[in-house]
Amino acid sequence: MKFKDMPYERVDLEKTEKEFRQIIQEFKEAKSGQEQFAVHQKYYEFTKRISTNITIASIRHDIDTTDKFYDEEQSHNDQILPVISNLEAAYKKELYESPYRAYLEEKIGPVAFKNMELVLKSMDEKLIPYMQEENALTTEYNKLIAGVKIDWEGETLNFSLLTPYLHSKDRDVRQRAWGKFSEALGGIKEKLDEIYGKLVKNRTAQAKEMGYENYVELGYYRMHRNCYDKEAVANFRNQVKAYFVPFAEKLHDRRRERLGLENPVVHDTDRAVQVAVEAVRTLFYEDQTRTELE
Repeated sequence: MKFKDMPYERVDLEKTEKEFRQIIQEFKEAKSGQEQFAVHQKYYEFTKRISTNITIASIRHDIDTTDKFYDEEQSHNDQILPVISNLEAAYKKELYESPYRAYLEEKIGPVAFKNMELVLKSMDEKLIPYMQEENALTTEYNKLIAGVKIDWEGETLNFSLLTPYLHSKDRDVRQRAWGKFSEALGGIKEKLDEIYGKLVKNRTAQAKEMGYENYVELGYYRMHRNCYDKEAVANFRNQVKAYFVPFAEKLHDRRRERLGLENPVVHDTDRAVQVAVEAVRTLFYEDQTRTELE
């Protein structure tokens, strides 16, 4: 079946809440790990149906943000998703605290329980209004970006369609494309700044509500970063700064000399960093393979 032919049905929040509470009750009343796992499989099927419909609406809205039907569906989903997330957290709390957890861990794995722990650290009913506003702001941002029109040699392009020209082998084409890109962004910068400011305040408020200093910790939990934290990331960045960046700069200086450029553009530097990282990664895998062979 092609994506365009996939059936879509709006998620009814009242019906969804009722089904959630029924599954939670069945899970509580289960008398063994086997019975709870059977309920959990029902939960999988139930939530898969919900997420499928929400994902279809989201993709079709992204394809054409001017489509009135899916614009309304996206707005609807922006409002109900935080409520559903709270219901999912309520179910996962029962699963996490199950007296038959050992059996359930054998069935769905310990990592799943680690992720449940992160969900419980990042979701609370009091966050629902904040998350609804956050979703609306994110959708507004996406629509703003998607709605940009760029005049390019007689064609009207958006940012996505301009991308091949930004990476053209012809430096003159790249330079003109980046000029158009910057000009287009400049035309919406005030609105972008407004949305960004609102998102920062919103996410900071969510973090404070959960007892965190700022959004970083809450954000890590929401991304299910279950094996490293901000300290580990800070350590990695320090290593990049100490080793990768100097290596990338050497490559960059060599390229600048070869091309005869005094003031290279930003994306050339970015590419140099990418080349450096790929080179280090290649050396690592070669060394690892050599060690395994020995």
